[in-house]
Amino acid sequence: MTLKIDLGKKYPADHAKAIVDQLYSLVRERWETKVNQRPFMQQLMAGTLPLNVLQTFFRNWGAYTIEINTLTACTYHRNITFLKVNRDLMGPIGEKIADEFIHPKPPGHFLVMLRTAEAFGLTEEEVFTTPMLSEFRGKIDFMRSIVYEGTAAEWYAAVTTEEQIGHWSAVCYKALTTHYGFDRDKATYFATHVEADLGEHEEGVMGHASFNRIALQRLLETGMADERPTYGLEYCAMTSVDLHGVMLRAAMEEAKQPPPLSSPARGGG
Repeated sequence: MTLKIDLGKKYPADHAKAIVDQLYSLVRERWETKVNQRPFMQQLMAGTLPLNVLQTFFRNWGAYTIEINTLTACTYHRNITFLKVNRDLMGPIGEKIADEFIHPKPPGHFLVMLRTAEAFGLTEEEVFTTPMLSEFRGKIDFMRSIVYEGTAAEWYAAVTTEEQIGHWSAVCYKALTTHYGFDRDKATYFATHVEADLGEHEEGVMGHASFNRIALQRLLETGMADERPTYGLEYCAMTSVDLHGVMLRAAMEEAKQPPPLSSPARGGG
Protein backbone atom coordinates (compact mmCIF):
# COMPACT_ATOMS: atom_id res chain seq x y z
CA MET A 1 0.00 0.00 0.00
CA THR A 2 1.43 3.36 -1.02
CA LEU A 3 -0.98 5.85 0.55
CA LYS A 4 -0.15 6.83 4.14
CA ILE A 5 -2.00 9.17 6.46
CA ASP A 6 -1.21 10.34 9.99
CA LEU A 7 -4.08 9.48 12.29
CA GLY A 8 -5.62 12.48 14.01
CA LYS A 9 -3.73 14.97 11.87
CA LYS A 10 -5.70 17.91 10.53
CA TYR A 11 -4.44 18.26 7.00
CA PRO A 12 -4.48 21.62 5.22
CA ALA A 13 -7.11 21.71 2.48
CA ASP A 14 -4.61 21.47 -0.39
CA HIS A 15 -2.81 18.53 1.21
CA ALA A 16 -6.10 16.76 2.00
CA LYS A 17 -7.25 17.23 -1.60
CA ALA A 18 -3.94 15.84 -2.87
CA ILE A 19 -4.42 12.69 -0.76
CA VAL A 20 -7.96 12.25 -2.10
CA ASP A 21 -6.78 12.81 -5.67
CA GLN A 22 -4.02 10.24 -5.16
CA LEU A 23 -6.49 7.66 -3.87
CA TYR A 24 -8.86 8.26 -6.77
CA SER A 25 -5.96 7.91 -9.19
CA LEU A 26 -5.06 4.55 -7.66
CA VAL A 27 -8.68 3.45 -7.95
CA ARG A 28 -8.83 4.50 -11.60
CA GLU A 29 -5.68 2.52 -12.41
CA ARG A 30 -6.88 -0.53 -10.50
CA TRP A 31 -10.29 -0.38 -12.20
CA GLU A 32 -8.66 -0.38 -15.61
CA THR A 33 -6.72 -3.52 -14.72
CA LYS A 34 -9.30 -5.43 -12.69
CA VAL A 35 -12.47 -4.46 -14.57
CA ASN A 36 -12.01 -2.83 -17.96
CA GLN A 37 -9.30 -5.14 -19.26
CA ARG A 38 -10.95 -8.37 -18.12
CA PRO A 39 -13.00 -10.68 -20.38
CA PHE A 40 -16.48 -9.52 -19.31
CA MET A 41 -15.93 -5.90 -20.28
CA GLN A 42 -13.75 -6.65 -23.28
CA GLN A 43 -16.43 -8.93 -24.73
CA LEU A 44 -19.23 -6.53 -23.81
CA MET A 45 -17.52 -3.65 -25.60
CA ALA A 46 -16.96 -5.86 -28.64
CA GLY A 47 -20.57 -7.05 -28.63
CA THR A 48 -19.56 -10.70 -28.18
CA LEU A 49 -20.62 -11.22 -24.56
CA PRO A 50 -23.46 -13.79 -24.62
CA LEU A 51 -26.89 -12.55 -23.62
CA ASN A 52 -27.23 -15.20 -20.91
CA VAL A 53 -24.12 -13.80 -19.23
CA LEU A 54 -25.67 -10.32 -19.24
CA GLN A 55 -28.90 -11.72 -17.85
CA THR A 56 -27.06 -13.55 -15.07
CA PHE A 57 -25.08 -10.44 -14.25
CA PHE A 58 -28.01 -8.06 -14.19
CA ARG A 59 -30.25 -10.36 -12.14
CA ASN A 60 -27.58 -10.32 -9.44
CA TRP A 61 -26.56 -6.70 -9.96
CA GLY A 62 -30.16 -5.58 -9.64
CA ALA A 63 -30.44 -7.33 -6.29
CA TYR A 64 -27.11 -5.82 -5.26
CA THR A 65 -28.23 -2.27 -6.04
CA ILE A 66 -31.29 -2.59 -3.83
CA GLU A 67 -29.14 -3.45 -0.83
CA ILE A 68 -26.25 -1.07 -1.45
CA ASN A 69 -28.62 1.90 -1.55
CA THR A 70 -30.04 0.99 1.85
CA LEU A 71 -26.51 0.75 3.25
CA THR A 72 -25.75 4.24 1.99
CA ALA A 73 -28.80 5.48 3.88
CA CYS A 74 -27.49 3.83 7.05
CA THR A 75 -24.29 5.88 6.87
CA TYR A 76 -26.19 9.06 7.78
CA HIS A 77 -26.74 7.68 11.29
CA ARG A 78 -23.48 5.74 11.51
CA ASN A 79 -21.39 8.82 10.66
CA ILE A 80 -23.53 11.37 12.47
CA THR A 81 -20.61 12.61 14.62
CA PHE A 82 -18.72 13.57 11.47
CA LEU A 83 -21.83 15.29 10.12
CA LYS A 84 -22.39 17.21 13.37
CA VAL A 85 -18.90 18.66 12.99
CA ASN A 86 -19.45 19.30 9.27
CA ARG A 87 -23.04 20.47 9.32
CA ASP A 88 -22.81 21.98 5.85
CA LEU A 89 -22.64 18.41 4.49
CA MET A 90 -25.95 17.38 6.06
CA GLY A 91 -27.92 18.90 3.20
CA PRO A 92 -25.88 17.31 0.40
CA ILE A 93 -25.84 13.85 1.98
CA GLY A 94 -29.58 14.11 2.61
CA GLU A 95 -30.10 14.93 -1.07
CA LYS A 96 -27.77 12.10 -2.10
CA ILE A 97 -29.69 9.54 -0.07
CA ALA A 98 -33.09 10.91 -1.06
CA ASP A 99 -32.07 10.83 -4.73
CA GLU A 100 -31.77 7.04 -4.52
CA PHE A 101 -35.25 6.63 -3.02
CA ILE A 102 -37.50 9.28 -4.59
CA HIS A 103 -36.31 9.64 -8.21
CA PRO A 104 -37.90 9.20 -10.66
CA LYS A 105 -40.60 8.56 -8.04
CA PRO A 106 -40.75 6.59 -4.77
CA PRO A 107 -39.34 4.04 -4.10
CA GLY A 108 -36.57 5.44 -6.30
CA HIS A 109 -33.76 4.26 -8.52
CA PHE A 110 -34.62 0.60 -8.32
CA LEU A 111 -37.56 1.41 -10.61
CA VAL A 112 -35.15 2.29 -13.42
CA MET A 113 -33.17 -0.85 -12.57
CA LEU A 114 -36.34 -2.90 -13.08
CA ARG A 115 -36.96 -1.31 -16.48
CA THR A 116 -33.54 -2.44 -17.64
CA ALA A 117 -34.03 -5.84 -15.99
CA GLU A 118 -37.23 -6.25 -18.01
CA ALA A 119 -35.31 -5.42 -21.18
CA PHE A 120 -32.97 -8.31 -20.32
CA GLY A 121 -35.99 -10.61 -20.04
CA LEU A 122 -35.89 -10.72 -16.23
CA THR A 123 -38.91 -10.48 -13.97
CA GLU A 124 -39.25 -8.41 -10.81
CA GLU A 125 -39.74 -11.65 -8.88
CA GLU A 126 -36.41 -13.01 -10.14
CA VAL A 127 -34.50 -9.91 -9.10
CA PHE A 128 -36.08 -9.66 -5.66
CA THR A 129 -36.23 -13.31 -4.61
CA THR A 130 -33.35 -15.17 -6.31
CA PRO A 131 -30.39 -15.55 -3.91
CA MET A 132 -27.39 -13.56 -5.09
CA LEU A 133 -24.29 -15.34 -6.30
CA SER A 134 -21.85 -15.57 -3.41
CA GLU A 135 -19.47 -13.10 -5.05
CA PHE A 136 -22.17 -10.42 -5.18
CA ARG A 137 -23.13 -11.21 -1.60
CA GLY A 138 -19.46 -10.94 -0.68
CA LYS A 139 -19.29 -7.37 -2.01
CA ILE A 140 -22.43 -6.38 -0.11
CA ASP A 141 -21.17 -7.96 3.10
CA PHE A 142 -17.80 -6.25 2.72
CA MET A 143 -19.54 -2.89 2.37
CA ARG A 144 -21.84 -3.68 5.30
CA SER A 145 -18.82 -4.51 7.45
CA ILE A 146 -17.29 -1.13 6.62
CA VAL A 147 -20.49 0.65 7.65
CA TYR A 148 -20.89 -1.10 10.99
CA GLU A 149 -17.33 -2.03 11.95
CA GLY A 150 -15.21 0.42 10.01
CA THR A 151 -14.68 4.16 10.05
CA ALA A 152 -16.23 7.01 8.12
CA ALA A 153 -13.00 7.46 6.18
CA GLU A 154 -12.90 3.77 5.25
CA TRP A 155 -16.48 4.01 3.98
CA TYR A 156 -15.72 7.01 1.79
CA ALA A 157 -12.61 5.22 0.56
CA ALA A 158 -14.66 2.13 -0.32
CA VAL A 159 -17.15 4.23 -2.32
CA THR A 160 -14.46 5.89 -4.40
CA THR A 161 -15.64 3.30 -6.92
CA GLU A 162 -18.88 5.25 -7.38
CA GLU A 163 -17.00 7.56 -9.74
CA GLN A 164 -15.72 4.61 -11.75
CA ILE A 165 -19.18 3.06 -11.80
CA GLY A 166 -20.40 6.25 -13.48
CA HIS A 167 -17.80 5.82 -16.23
CA TRP A 168 -18.43 2.06 -16.37
CA SER A 169 -22.16 2.73 -16.78
CA ALA A 170 -21.38 4.92 -19.79
CA VAL A 171 -19.39 2.07 -21.37
CA CYS A 172 -22.19 -0.42 -20.64
CA TYR A 173 -24.77 1.97 -22.11
CA LYS A 174 -22.76 2.42 -25.29
CA ALA A 175 -22.24 -1.33 -25.70
CA LEU A 176 -25.90 -2.19 -25.12
CA THR A 177 -27.19 0.46 -27.51
CA THR A 178 -24.55 -0.33 -30.15
CA HIS A 179 -24.49 -4.12 -30.11
CA TYR A 180 -27.54 -5.47 -28.27
CA GLY A 181 -30.47 -3.53 -29.72
CA PHE A 182 -31.18 -1.48 -26.59
CA ASP A 183 -32.46 2.09 -26.80
CA ARG A 184 -32.22 4.70 -24.05
CA ASP A 185 -35.37 3.50 -22.36
CA LYS A 186 -34.17 -0.11 -22.18
CA ALA A 187 -30.71 0.93 -20.99
CA THR A 188 -32.12 3.55 -18.62
CA TYR A 189 -30.39 2.12 -15.55
CA PHE A 190 -26.98 2.81 -17.03
CA ALA A 191 -27.95 6.20 -18.48
CA THR A 192 -29.33 7.27 -15.10
CA HIS A 193 -26.16 6.32 -13.27
CA VAL A 194 -23.90 8.20 -15.64
CA GLU A 195 -25.90 11.29 -14.69
CA ALA A 196 -26.32 10.54 -10.97
CA ASP A 197 -22.75 9.50 -10.25
CA LEU A 198 -20.81 11.97 -12.35
CA GLY A 199 -22.73 15.24 -12.57
CA GLU A 200 -25.20 17.60 -10.95
CA HIS A 201 -28.71 16.41 -11.68
CA GLU A 202 -32.35 16.46 -10.61
CA GLU A 203 -32.74 20.12 -9.69
CA GLY A 204 -29.22 20.69 -8.42
CA VAL A 205 -28.45 17.42 -6.59
CA MET A 206 -24.68 17.09 -6.36
CA GLY A 207 -23.13 14.20 -8.29
CA HIS A 208 -22.67 11.27 -5.94
CA ALA A 209 -18.98 10.91 -6.71
CA SER A 210 -18.41 14.62 -6.07
CA PHE A 211 -19.98 14.35 -2.63
CA ASN A 212 -17.84 11.32 -1.79
CA ARG A 213 -14.68 13.24 -2.67
CA ILE A 214 -15.70 16.22 -0.56
CA ALA A 215 -16.59 14.05 2.44
CA LEU A 216 -13.27 12.22 2.39
CA GLN A 217 -11.34 15.47 2.03
CA ARG A 218 -13.24 16.97 4.96
CA LEU A 219 -12.48 13.95 7.12
CA LEU A 220 -8.78 14.55 6.46
CA GLU A 221 -9.06 18.28 7.12
CA THR A 222 -10.79 17.75 10.48
CA GLY A 223 -8.48 15.00 11.74
CA MET A 224 -11.29 12.42 11.64
CA ALA A 225 -9.86 10.13 8.94
CA ASP A 226 -9.31 7.10 11.13
CA GLU A 227 -7.94 3.83 9.78
CA ARG A 228 -7.94 0.36 11.32
CA PRO A 229 -4.91 -1.95 11.21
CA THR A 230 -5.07 -4.21 8.12
CA TYR A 231 -7.86 -2.07 6.64
CA GLY A 232 -7.43 1.65 5.98
CA LEU A 233 -8.29 3.92 3.07
CA GLU A 234 -6.28 2.35 0.28
CA TYR A 235 -7.13 -1.23 1.24
CA CYS A 236 -10.87 -0.51 1.34
CA ALA A 237 -10.75 1.30 -1.99
CA MET A 238 -8.73 -1.41 -3.75
CA THR A 239 -10.88 -4.21 -2.31
CA SER A 240 -14.02 -2.45 -3.51
CA VAL A 241 -12.58 -2.36 -7.04
CA ASP A 242 -11.40 -5.97 -6.91
CA LEU A 243 -14.79 -7.25 -5.77
CA HIS A 244 -16.51 -5.51 -8.67
CA GLY A 245 -14.24 -7.42 -11.03
CA VAL A 246 -14.94 -10.63 -9.14
CA MET A 247 -18.70 -10.12 -9.59
CA LEU A 248 -18.33 -9.77 -13.35
CA ARG A 249 -16.20 -12.90 -13.52
CA ALA A 250 -18.70 -14.80 -11.37
CA ALA A 251 -21.54 -13.93 -13.75
CA MET A 252 -19.56 -15.35 -16.67
CA GLU A 253 -18.73 -18.53 -14.79
CA GLU A 254 -22.31 -19.05 -13.58
CA ALA A 255 -23.77 -18.56 -17.06
CA LYS A 256 -21.52 -21.33 -18.39
CA GLN A 257 -22.85 -23.87 -15.89
CA PRO A 258 -25.15 -26.54 -17.33
CA PRO A 259 -28.76 -26.35 -16.16
CA PRO A 260 -29.57 -28.54 -13.16
CA LEU A 261 -30.83 -32.00 -13.95
CA SER A 262 -34.53 -32.42 -13.36
CA SER A 263 -35.54 -35.03 -10.82
CA PRO A 264 -36.57 -38.31 -12.43
CA ALA A 265 -40.28 -38.94 -12.42
CA ARG A 266 -41.40 -41.43 -9.85
CA GLY A 267 -43.30 -44.26 -11.45
CA GLY A 268 -46.16 -46.06 -9.81
CA GLY A 269 -46.18 -49.74 -9.13
